[in-house]
Amino acid sequence: MVEGARRLIRVAYVAGEPNPSRVPHLRVLAAVDDIDLTVVYAAATVHRRTWTVDPGEAIVLRGPRLPTTRVLHHDYPLTPQLWRLLDRGRFDCVIVGGWSLMATQLAIVWARTHRVPYLLISENHLREPRPAWVRGLKSIVLRHVVPQAAGHLVTGTLAREHQLAYGARPDRIVIWPNTVDVAGLARRVDELRGERGQEVTVLHVGRLIREKAPDELLAAFARACERAATPLRLVLVGDGPLEPALRERARGLPVEFRGLLEGDALVQAYADADIFALFSRRETWGIVVNEAAAAGLPLVLTDRVGAAADLLVPGENGELVRSGEVDAQARALAELADDPALRGRYGARSRELVSPFTYEASVEELARLIRAVVGA
Repeated sequence: MVEGARRLIRVAYVAGEPNPSRVPHLRVLAAVDDIDLTVVYAAATVHRRTWTVDPGEAIVLRGPRLPTTRVLHHDYPLTPQLWRLLDRGRFDCVIVGGWSLMATQLAIVWARTHRVPYLLISENHLREPRPAWVRGLKSIVLRHVVPQAAGHLVTGTLAREHQLAYGARPDRIVIWPNTVDVAGLARRVDELRGERGQEVTVLHVGRLIREKAPDELLAAFARACERAATPLRLVLVGDGPLEPALRERARGLPVEFRGLLEGDALVQAYADADIFALFSRRETWGIVVNEAAAAGLPLVLTDRVGAAADLLVPGENGELVRSGEVDAQARALAELADDPALRGRYGARSRELVSPFTYEASVEELARLIRAVVGA
């Protein structure tokens, strides 16, 4: 080894499924000179997503799945082969995406058995509505998983609070944000943005499932149409099991169902929008909030959206509304619809707030943490 050069650190990254925002993030991490990164996914998807993702050189495990979606909000692939894979890799550090999959559970046990430091990724926050038995189980399990981790990767403010509550060391926490190519997306939106019509377009991007609350958004939108002096239009981007019922409820309303959009088609949807709304009942983060902020849109989010703590400042770039309070949600939409100057100020501020959420800054922080825990 050349004098002064860092030794190569073998790092395993074990997570549930490929994600279109995480894949480019991991490519930046893999390009760090002294890190040899191996990415392993429990399955092609554990949330039954329909998006298209190229995992690159990542290892995607195969195995039967237990249908645990109702309880865990995802499937549970049986992947015992991960243990042998980790043995062969002789890793110096393991990054683990959560604790509720067999793959991530085995990764934690393997690391502790072999006295290899592990870093725990968390998107969870304490505002998530959970049954009492789930909260009890988490309390038991996480107190044996979180304090023992050598470090923590959190998506933002609320996830940091969550890890601290379960015993994480404050000096071993780094922000590993859910994000996108902010500058690139902003530039592309500006290129595609055309003349605005008389209608104000409210955009929702997300799966049409109960957790994302498209039914609640539809109800709030109907009331906003009655309140606002300006004509409104709602565009729903995404697919899911609630679509037939939502189409029935939307009869007579100016609502468009666009289905799943990706690439330039999705960017065009952001470019055509005037307001972004996400009224989720449960949302650990919400990468679409990053996209909407980069697109320069005012945001209307519920208090259950994890990204709201970092990417929304009420009265500066949008409004925070309570989940379930349809009248307040409708009022926020109507007020923004009738005030184009306010929408312009809010949209510009959205871009300012999301601008620090870059891949490069977070990778530098993570690389320093990896070197510290391996060196220790």
